[in-house]
Amino acid sequence: MSAAEVVVFPGQGAQSQGMGADFHRRFPAARAAFEEASDAIGVDVAGLCFEEDERLHLTEYTQPCVLAVEIAVFRVAVAEFGYAPAYFGGHSLGEYTALVAAGAVPFADAVRLVRERGRLMQEAVPDGEGAMAALITDDIASSGALRVVERAGVEVANHNSTQQVVISGLADRVEGLRATLDDALPELTFVPLRISAPSHSRLMRGAQQRFATRLAELAPRFSPDRSARVVSNVTGDFHRPADLVATLARQIAAPVRWVDDMRALARAAGDGGRIVEIGPRPSLVKFFATLGVTAHAVTTVEDAEAVLAARGAPAPTPRAPAQAPVPVPAPVPAPVPAPVPAPVPASPTPKARAVQDPAPRPVAVPTSPVAAADRPAAEHLGAAAFRRTHRARLAYAVGGMRDGIGSPRLVARLGGAGVLGFLGTAGLTADRVAAAIGRTAAALPPGAPWGVNLTHSPEAEDRTGRLVDLLVRSPVPAVEVAGFTDVTPALVRCRLAGLRAGPDGRPTTARTLLAKVTRPDVARRFFEPPPPSIVAELRDIGLLTDEEAALAARLTMADDVCVESERHAVVFTAARRARELAAAEHPPAGRVRLGVAGGLGTPEAVAAAFALGADFVLTGSVNQCSVEADTSELAKDLLATADVTDFTTAPDPDRFELGGRVPVLRRGVLFPARADRLAELYRAHGTLEALPPAERERLEKAVLGRDLDAVWHEVSTDPERWSPTALARARRDPRRRAALTARWYLEDALRRARAGDVGDRLNFQIRGGPALGAFNDAVRDTALADWRARHVDAIAGFLMHGAAGLLADLASGRGTPPD
Repeated sequence: MSAAEVVVFPGQGAQSQGMGADFHRRFPAARAAFEEASDAIGVDVAGLCFEEDERLHLTEYTQPCVLAVEIAVFRVAVAEFGYAPAYFGGHSLGEYTALVAAGAVPFADAVRLVRERGRLMQEAVPDGEGAMAALITDDIASSGALRVVERAGVEVANHNSTQQVVISGLADRVEGLRATLDDALPELTFVPLRISAPSHSRLMRGAQQRFATRLAELAPRFSPDRSARVVSNVTGDFHRPADLVATLARQIAAPVRWVDDMRALARAAGDGGRIVEIGPRPSLVKFFATLGVTAHAVTTVEDAEAVLAARGAPAPTPRAPAQAPVPVPAPVPAPVPAPVPAPVPASPTPKARAVQDPAPRPVAVPTSPVAAADRPAAEHLGAAAFRRTHRARLAYAVGGMRDGIGSPRLVARLGGAGVLGFLGTAGLTADRVAAAIGRTAAALPPGAPWGVNLTHSPEAEDRTGRLVDLLVRSPVPAVEVAGFTDVTPALVRCRLAGLRAGPDGRPTTARTLLAKVTRPDVARRFFEPPPPSIVAELRDIGLLTDEEAALAARLTMADDVCVESERHAVVFTAARRARELAAAEHPPAGRVRLGVAGGLGTPEAVAAAFALGADFVLTGSVNQCSVEADTSELAKDLLATADVTDFTTAPDPDRFELGGRVPVLRRGVLFPARADRLAELYRAHGTLEALPPAERERLEKAVLGRDLDAVWHEVSTDPERWSPTALARARRDPRRRAALTARWYLEDALRRARAGDVGDRLNFQIRGGPALGAFNDAVRDTALADWRARHVDAIAGFLMHGAAGLLADLASGRGTPPD
């Protein structure tokens, strides 16, 4: 057989904000395709693709948008590069693109059809009742997995490659298969997909019947003879023209026989032929690779010039458009165009730093089977809205580490690299926080991403109020709030102060608010508007203006909510459901972005968070072992050598009386054991006076290093640190006095670790958890093994680029899904 050109198109799931924008900017043929698609369905398709619009991820809109982008690029390939494929194929939705490209179905009719197809699929099964999952193993056909799936009453929806199938069915049956397959085939990987409609299964038969009616209405305009050069997902071979309409109707509920389609297309290409994938993001290239067949991806203008011009066609010269093109936002906001700031003076510590900061630069990450050209950029992970709102390069943030460990130096380094970071303020006086804000604002240009952490302490509401006073007077673009289990007046003031109506009448806040939560019921409070009673109270006492109070009901309490839990899947899913319920009553809640924090120490963990559906990720303890973290070199040395088993938990100074605990380093220190003993004595005796003499002496000598009366005197004479309210209660209540004394030791242990005196090492409280141990292991053979090379932006790059590579491998069917 002579050599032939073959083109293939991916389906739903390949979409991304900004897809096709570079073709739209440069080529009239692409702009004409977008306009034709918009006219067909009465929707601004270019706007959906290029601007931040949540409808892009609704099936009814996703399908016409993906089709439009693929045809726009295909038309440019034909008009500008002389591309003339002989055979066509497409995966699921992509089959419609292939039929349009082959001339079998008119473009406008195809756009109308796939929108209807998407709507019917969306309505076929109630949300939450259907599910899909990918099964991955070396030889899926001979593994026995398909027999297990069939016995469970679940269907194979997509035969994607020799190593991957996608299953589809009722949610409880699909999820129930996980344990069964784990037991029967431990080498098999089970990956739940973010798709609620169980497509290509018998659950779609109702949609199939209704779609057949619409197909019949438009069929007289089809050219069936031209479909003979297009493979069918239903039959796994080239279409029979006489059966085109009936086969397309069956496609919704029938499995996608893509492996058979690939073999048919490879035979058609012949020796010396070429297969090209055109789409928003490459996903089929890797499926072909499992058959030993090479395919080439075209997703950008640069790809087109490299792949299509390689066969002899000249690279095109962009034509001047007849009229000015529609302005198109870049798919990913660029980092702030400013030089990297000079090193910011860190808060004074007894140990000076010897390491000078080089300019941020790209980080080398481990190579992956995915070729660089096929790898989705780290800049495309998560929600474009998060990046745009915070003017950040990545959907990634670094949380504020207490006692100023999250320093101006650290936040400025991140902001200069286009990454969002928060100053750590817990444990600092208002004066130190003000100085840190001033240094950070001076080091970064206007518009750089940065913010300040506000950690709630129930015992120190007056301190929280003073910090909010400072925040509303300062040029702080973002606030990260943590530890709040309810909405307080100080929090409402932080949210609303400076609120105004924008030019379009929409409320515009003076700062964004990101809330870290550990429970979905707490998350729900941040999806709701500020409580009217608190708003009225603040207005009446003059802390809010009439305009700010009037606009409050149109807001949510947060722009971003971050679920902080080691059980990401459970808590994140519950929080997402809470957001849906809140949005039913208060529509702005649907725009609140939902992120993940906790346990994110490896690219695999970050990839798992994005696979779960996170709009962004927020890291913590991995950044404490960085050049810019404001803690001692001795503490960093201990952290950099820690393994995942070298961490435990200890009493939390902010929630000591409630039994709260925080993750800390265990190896090389005695702090966790001593802190636990202190907590046990508090629970057993309640007051300092009730301590047995022998216990009191041991506590003073071995743990505190001074007598208890001296500790209490230091606590009672420091109202800035402990708050007048907390001290007044402690003077009246001996039990509260004992609690404050215990908290003094817990916080003093943090200060000792920051100071880094080797003689105090056993009393160091060094925050961190297994995620940091996992990070140490992940970078063991890289330049980041030495913490002196761990700049915070390099840590971000390692995690995000690594996650992007893993997700690309997974999408191709060659990778192992993250847990």
